[in-house]
Amino acid sequence: MSSLKEDKNKLREEYKRRRATFVSQMDAASRGLAFRRPPSPLANLFAQCDVIALYSAYGSEAPTASLIEYLAEMGKIIAFPVVMGSEPLEFRAVSNIDLLDVGYQNILEPPSTCDSVTPDLIVTPLTAFDRSLRRLGQGGGHYDRTFQKYPDAKRMGLAWSVQEAAEIPFEPHDVTLHGIVTERELIE
Repeated sequence: MSSLKEDKNKLREEYKRRRATFVSQMDAASRGLAFRRPPSPLANLFAQCDVIALYSAYGSEAPTASLIEYLAEMGKIIAFPVVMGSEPLEFRAVSNIDLLDVGYQNILEPPSTCDSVTPDLIVTPLTAFDRSLRRLGQGGGHYDRTFQKYPDAKRMGLAWSVQEAAEIPFEPHDVTLHGIVTERELIE
């Protein structure tokens, strides 16, 4: 019998492959258009929030560039995560995404000169998800610790539809999302 950790690691590898294959079969224009404008319920949520934490998409993750532009047009404060070792992520406000620099695991992050902020909404990447709004991340627990630090922040996942699993193994420290946006639908 395999452990829950082993099960999660197997799922991570499987869904990373699925995601990479799916994205490799898309042309650049289709990929960029997939998350260009949020569905109405998400747009309404954006309108209610002042500080929105996004991530800089890496590899085959669901792209955030169009959302960044959309939120900037709305005048929102856009923040990006900084990995602080085993501590919860720190979010720093960025007025110009050109300020982002290579950080932890080659992921773009804001410099220390950017102000730390408390997000109203955290848009998170994920490796896989299920209809119960459970997410499977990279395995470091960064976002689960962060969700516990900011319990009042709404938690929204951004993913490709091929990342949907029948069921994600769930442990006591795992935190569910409030919703997940794919290129096809909003799951709440």
